[in-house]
Amino acid sequence: MRHCDDATLAALALGDPVDAADAAHAEVCEACAHEVDALRALQATLVDAGASSPLVAPPDALWSAIETEVAGDQGGDLEVADLGERRRASMTRRTARPWMIGAAAAAGILVGAVGVSLFTRDADPGEELVAEAALADLATEAPAGTARVEQRDDGTEVLVVDTTYVATSAGSLEVWLIDPDVVGMVSVGFLTGDHGEFEIPPGYDVASFPIVDISIEPADGDPTHSGDSITRGVLES
Repeated sequence: MRHCDDATLAALALGDPVDAADAAHAEVCEACAHEVDALRALQATLVDAGASSPLVAPPDALWSAIETEVAGDQGGDLEVADLGERRRASMTRRTARPWMIGAAAAAGILVGAVGVSLFTRDADPGEELVAEAALADLATEAPAGTARVEQRDDGTEVLVVDTTYVATSAGSLEVWLIDPDVVGMVSVGFLTGDHGEFEIPPGYDVASFPIVDISIEPADGDPTHSGDSITRGVLES
């Protein structure tokens, strides 16, 4: 079954006209209908916030899990304590989740408050590899694909994620970048297939936000990370 692409899903969420066959498919396809509902919830939140994302803090459960994982990579309990202290000292810092509203790709319109999800395209031989990471399934610790950051000719950096995609009724799969001190995070968009490309917002880079995290986010209008991460990896130059 051919599912609706990102542009069509965004257009349906906005109420823009789409191909009749796509509209009919979205009416009967549970996965596509769920994505449309999720985008509508995001749009409603964006409008309610006056086109500005609410500033939020990630849940403690997520912080704890990442602190433990980062400390394990860095080699000891001392780093865990240091990370915890830095987080507690920095709780006044908040991070914003980007709210994306899209229009038909043919019109070339796709707007993001912080980050914009790019549509899949062929790789450009001129692109430069900045960093890459092996992704792991957090439930089984099995390999779960790769993530890499590429720099485009115009200087923008793009996070490219290749991982097994399984749609779930529990929510949409959201891709995050998290800093090594575990005191800041930014969402770069939603994964809707085995391959996704996401423009990294200005001010965020691999050195500052090397942890790639994929979480299940319910369509509840809540801008915070759900704490339900399924895949993670650390980018290395």
